[in-house]
Amino acid sequence: MVQLIGAAAGLLKPCKRYICTHDKNGRSVYAESPDQLFNGVPGFGGLARSFAVASVPANLANDQDIKAYRAESGSTSYQGREIVNKEPSGVNLVVVDLEPGAKGTMHRTVSIDFSICVQGEIVHELDSGETVTLHPGDHIVQRGTNHRWHNASKTKPARFVAVALPCVPFDIAGEPLRERHISSDKWDKMKAKL
Repeated sequence: MVQLIGAAAGLLKPCKRYICTHDKNGRSVYAESPDQLFNGVPGFGGLARSFAVASVPANLANDQDIKAYRAESGSTSYQGREIVNKEPSGVNLVVVDLEPGAKGTMHRTVSIDFSICVQGEIVHELDSGETVTLHPGDHIVQRGTNHRWHNASKTKPARFVAVALPCVPFDIAGEPLRERHISSDKWDKMKAKL
């Protein structure tokens, strides 16, 4: 993985995040925050943790959440690479950039994710073979299902924003829900045999 600042797919405008807090007089202000750090994957794009909290309800007292986010390490650090927060009730806000023609891994996480297309056209594929094409404003409620993302364009990058919350594991066809990832090449070969 490569770390990039601002955006993970060429031609995309750098992604900015603004964190609101209060000054010593109780007025609403914008807090300083680190640059958006994307963990790039060559040939795909990358993911940035835009913000995270360790629990819901979130503890915002004394900017505890902001301090944890600014830290160099920890479950809510801006440098985190996980889609789902490791804390049992933590929440991640992630930005995912897709290079033109990019196709991700078939994967599932132990979470409920709310993913919103904000730029480009993005294909969301399920392991059943069903697909939908998302346009800006369209969104997916991802409930622990196997899926992968494709950038529908071969010439333009795409971006979506997601909020990922851990879920209580449950059985799917007699097997417990657990995180898994299958490479695109391997998935395409498996799919061809079906």
